Amino acid sequence: MTDGVEAFKLSLLAAFPPRPFHGLVSTHDKSGEGIDLRAELSGRRWDEIPVAFIDFNSASLSLMEPEALVFFLPAWLLRSMERLGDESMLSKFTLYFLCPGNEQEGWDEDCIAAMADLFNSDQRDVVGAYLRAVLQVDEPRYWHSYAKHGLRWWRR
Repeated sequence: MTDGVEAFKLSLLAAFPPRPFHGLVSTHDKSGEGIDLRAELSGRRWDEIPVAFIDFNSASLSLMEPEALVFFLPAWLLRSMERLGDESMLSKFTLYFLCPGNEQEGWDEDCIAAMADLFNSDQRDVVGAYLRAVLQVDEPRYWHSYAKHGLRWWRR
């Protein structure tokens, strides 16, 4: 783990203290991903989730219930941070989830605002740190517009 990723992990641990989650993870019963999320995440801490599960379920954040999202987003953020340089689908889906929309079609500002409101200011700051890390990655450059726009919502 690089120094930057290790520092990011420490900020995640401070803003999102790991503890077991006993709430409703997902209500998506017709989706294999929703069923898998419930089976794997119920009763777990975010720092206990296997990276293979996160990689395989890279696009599953939108299937989580709000309380579960607040609990488990750190696992996706950390894994995405570890993989930023390789243009992974995980990093792409995490970024798109945090900053839906685009410059051509418009940003889904209501969705971003509603999602950001689920998190406290320390947690939003950590998401902002993730977006600033995206801005430091040379490729793919088109991710930068998402990160720049997201910073309007995800920092204190």
